[in-house]
Amino acid sequence: MNRYRVDFGAVTAEDLPGDAVELLGRALSTMPGVGPFDGARYGEAPRRIRAAFRIDVRLGMADAARDGSRLAKEALKEAGLGAAQLVELTVQLEGEPQPSDEPASLPGSAGRSSRGGVAGAAP
Repeated sequence: MNRYRVDFGAVTAEDLPGDAVELLGRALSTMPGVGPFDGARYGEAPRRIRAAFRIDVRLGMADAARDGSRLAKEALKEAGLGAAQLVELTVQLEGEPQPSDEPASLPGSAGRSSRGGVAGAAP
């Protein structure tokens, strides 16, 4: 398992409620799949909110980005900010990468060797 830090920012069309930071913090701190939570805060511009949390992912960064964005949107919805638009997402590996027990492959690369040939085919 690899641990990733997910930092996100969202913007709303309307003014944020006065308790938006507390609601988002509560949503993230109780959400299944979310590891240590770094807190929520109002963003640098009006109608923006930011938060950071950690997730554990078995494979790689693409999976962490997919899962992190899904969890961020789910937390916004749970906090009553479902109409907020996710406008920023940063995913950062923490520590050294851990090997996966599954082989890495690109879509369409099944059966291909690292030299571009087909595995098991005559040269």
